[in-house]
Amino acid sequence: MTPPVFAPARGPRLPRISSWAEAAGDGHAPAPDPASLQAGGPYEAAGAMDLPCPDLLTVWDWSVAISASRDLPDLVPRVGQCVERLGARAAVIFPWDPAARALRSGGSSGTEAPEGLASLACGALSAAIVAAGRPRAVPDVEDLPAADPDRAAARALGWRALAGLPLRLGDEPVGLLYVAWVTPRQITARERTLLTLLAQHVAVSLANASILAESRVRAEALERAEQQMVAYARDLREVYERERARRAEVQQAYITTVRVLAAAIETRDAYTGGHVERVAEYSVAIGRELGWDEDQLMTLELGALLHDVGKIGVDDGVLRKPAKLEPDEWAHMQRHPELGAHMLRDVPFLQASLSCVLYHHERFDGAGYPHRLAGTAIPLEARIVSVADTFDAMTSDRPYRKGLPASVALEEIARCAGSQFDPLVVRAFLRVVEAPPLVSLPGA
Repeated sequence: MTPPVFAPARGPRLPRISSWAEAAGDGHAPAPDPASLQAGGPYEAAGAMDLPCPDLLTVWDWSVAISASRDLPDLVPRVGQCVERLGARAAVIFPWDPAARALRSGGSSGTEAPEGLASLACGALSAAIVAAGRPRAVPDVEDLPAADPDRAAARALGWRALAGLPLRLGDEPVGLLYVAWVTPRQITARERTLLTLLAQHVAVSLANASILAESRVRAEALERAEQQMVAYARDLREVYERERARRAEVQQAYITTVRVLAAAIETRDAYTGGHVERVAEYSVAIGRELGWDEDQLMTLELGALLHDVGKIGVDDGVLRKPAKLEPDEWAHMQRHPELGAHMLRDVPFLQASLSCVLYHHERFDGAGYPHRLAGTAIPLEARIVSVADTFDAMTSDRPYRKGLPASVALEEIARCAGSQFDPLVVRAFLRVVEAPPLVSLPGA
């Protein structure tokens, strides 16, 4: 079996291939150690300051151009334009696949030779750069052994000199950048410094592109899973295109996705309009009263919005029945927590919220469903949603009854503390409703 790219290179040695440190003895200041080039690290405050003003302006122009990229096809030509200032003819970016622990096919600017690029990605030089995490330079590829596959790949691409720079964030590889010239070239310390700074910006941009691509994949997975969201998915893709510049904005797009899904589910039952929004509002208010931080509150809000997602698998005849359910119908309805958890189990950003979906019908005394959990064995977020869900159900109109006044529903919630509900959660909820306007109660 072919060894993965990250394994130490075997086969022919690599003569005339120098690391940055080995090439620094050219009478100039030594090039920076790439290990120090973390975002905001000491090099940005020291090494970059040693550059003359024109080079600082060049680095600034590179930073602006690269940070504006949104994906690999957009990033590569921007990098190609950047390296033209160093007399380079071509730039190639190979992204890192963390699952396969290998370089993936990437993009190139200034060169067209797919077979040469594929051979270079799998070659010993790329493996050595990724494994060591340090740049390497080849002043003249004709000095490589005639049988060396990297020599053949470089010649197929029309290259005579090249520099390979690992793209890393922290200790994790992100990809590999090649910069190439069509004539032999000894890379100066100044050029090494500029190229290393360029690699830092490319690594950040490539990582951001990967996050955004993952977000698009998740949106498409939701679209395939639920045909009811086809009309909404178009709008969500537009939201992702607008929001993907920052990770925080992508998280906001996740919440938008969940709200749309919850609203789509509620359209199946005209008598529950606004139910999940109110349950989410009550739940977040309880969590805030308990001192939860914003990340916990976001997880709780997502879980509350999706707590009834499993009802999408409940027959309309049962879901919309205007009378009391028969025993077999009730058993069918009780499947919705497990159906919902099953639907969402493969969505990574919802994993922390699954407990709200699966356990919000468990009771504190162990008489609930689907797993008859009791006490603190029920996750706290599910105990919170249970109180919020029950209160809204009691105060909402149904085909077979009118909703209870809020005061009566609150008395019932308090009465069931310790049996159906967690007393801690009940006390927090009662404090919330006694301090308006945190929560707007029905009929208040």
